[in-house]
Amino acid sequence: MINGKTEILGIFACPVEHTKSPAIQNVLLKNCGINAVYVPFHAEKNLKEAVEGFRAMGFKGANVSIPFKEQIVPFLDYISPTSKATGSVNTLYWQDGKLCGTSTDGLGALRNLEEAGIEIKGKNIAMLGSGGAAKALAYAFLKEGGAASLKIFSIEADKWTLHLENLSLYNYDEIKNHKDSIDLLCNATPLGMHPNINQSPIDKSILSKNVVVFDIVYNPLKTQLLQEAEEIGCKTLGGIGMLIHQGLESFKLWFPNSKPDFKVALEALNE
Repeated sequence: MINGKTEILGIFACPVEHTKSPAIQNVLLKNCGINAVYVPFHAEKNLKEAVEGFRAMGFKGANVSIPFKEQIVPFLDYISPTSKATGSVNTLYWQDGKLCGTSTDGLGALRNLEEAGIEIKGKNIAMLGSGGAAKALAYAFLKEGGAASLKIFSIEADKWTLHLENLSLYNYDEIKNHKDSIDLLCNATPLGMHPNINQSPIDKSILSKNVVVFDIVYNPLKTQLLQEAEEIGCKTLGGIGMLIHQGLESFKLWFPNSKPDFKVALEALNE
């Protein structure tokens, strides 16, 4: 029940209509007995003003999604070491009166892969995209996951700012020249996301049955890329587990004494 003590959380995104985060977070809030509500915020052209409103109204916290993960950084008081390295934020929270930002995307991806039995230590990874999520995942794969190498393929490779050992950059169409050296392909672009569900970020001729395909898009649950990869015989993994895990990590920043339940969130999404 919403009353005078109800705290407000939400997500900044554009578009925001497709987001499943409210379905996850509101069920977790109810399950944990917390008097708060989580809503979508559409901040198409006024992100700075949106953050000022967030501060003025004393909102509890928020997630940040496409296209604001990098754009929001200048408007915060503090960002975590991970976000400093990647220039990407997906979670806003308060600490000692300061509006802070961090990214839980990388940790969410690692936990999702681990649960699916997909080992990335010592593997050669190709990643499509160079946005905020791509940087967060790149940092996690190399610094925490122990990947042997990471190749970034992007139409904006010249704008990449994260420099790590064993990371290399290529133009998007160069992936065809590297297809024989890929153990895991990760799509960190929005291509294939609702409503453009018939799009795929690459031609299926790039794939072979020995490649694991991980698509962080979660709406639809099975993207065009994943469908084509399965037809070839690839092991595949969608983005719903990553969405839940990164959401749980955000939740614990907002409510440090809470114990959000993965199964509760998954059941809410299945419904």
